[in-house]
Amino acid sequence: MAAYLTRNDRIKAGLDANARKERRFYMFLSVIAYIPGAFALWEINYELWNMIGSTASGSPDMAVTEALRMIPLYLVGAALILFLVYTNGAYRAKSEKARIRKWLAGGTVMVIMGVITAAYVVIGVLLGEYGELIEGYVSPLYPLDMLLAGAVFVGVGFLSIHYAAVLRRKPSVLPYVADKGLFGLRLRTFGLLRALGLAMSMLGFAASFWGITVLDLSHGYLMYSIVLWLNYFTAFAMYLAYKYIFCETKPESRGTAAVKLGAIFLIVNVVLFALHLVTVQIWNEAPNVAAFGILPADFLSSMNIFAVAYGLNNILTPIVAIARGLVMEKKNRSLA
Repeated sequence: MAAYLTRNDRIKAGLDANARKERRFYMFLSVIAYIPGAFALWEINYELWNMIGSTASGSPDMAVTEALRMIPLYLVGAALILFLVYTNGAYRAKSEKARIRKWLAGGTVMVIMGVITAAYVVIGVLLGEYGELIEGYVSPLYPLDMLLAGAVFVGVGFLSIHYAAVLRRKPSVLPYVADKGLFGLRLRTFGLLRALGLAMSMLGFAASFWGITVLDLSHGYLMYSIVLWLNYFTAFAMYLAYKYIFCETKPESRGTAAVKLGAIFLIVNVVLFALHLVTVQIWNEAPNVAAFGILPADFLSSMNIFAVAYGLNNILTPIVAIARGLVMEKKNRSLA
């Protein structure tokens, strides 16, 4: 791993003080968008499975009512992920024009989503869709917190538009990268897989946080709980490796970085997935007794959906990373 962990192999090694300051600014934005976005996405996931449960139990009207009440939550989660995506896209833009365009377009959409979110809550209260401004269903302050979030998004959107104007007057000092972004359309950009990996990592981060309470000694499921927690956590760890090692490594070394990181995570995740299957086989009642709080799909369906979703994601992702790394290394050799 020394090949891509040395200081000279990192992008920041070639940056001056101003560029490093701008880089830290983008990293900070990633963190403040990722963490609340992860919890919002987790809550959306939980609510969606509750609605599926209502529909399956013969109460589709309840599911529709629930969906309408949860629209502000969906908008907030989407806005946070959008902010993460367009700031990351601006950081890795291919040109000055592209960087400005991403800030401008992202800010405009944030303003629109913020207005819609806030307006939906206000109209819902006025029409009686919400009994009062603070009902405390999803959170202690729901839907007031969604109203406040909408106002914040409007402010963030205008600040983003203003920042685009600032960049026109004072160009960015960060290097530009020929990156197709998270949702690259061509297959070789792995855009859809990046999007899936981001979603799984955010759910994994939130589940890792809530999963601390799952380490249940009283029922004797400690081994199962630890393995479950590690399966969630590795999805988040893979995103960290991608974001802060692969993306922060100089282009000529990224192929090696992808292959080595992929190999490490593939070994770890195959072992964890096997351990998960073993622990579920030994304690098949464990998901419902010890982990129903972070396994909504498994609890409602009485199936080990987790084993399929996270097992396949945690194994497929490093395989793709290795394949991508090999392609990058071959391309680098052909250009040498």
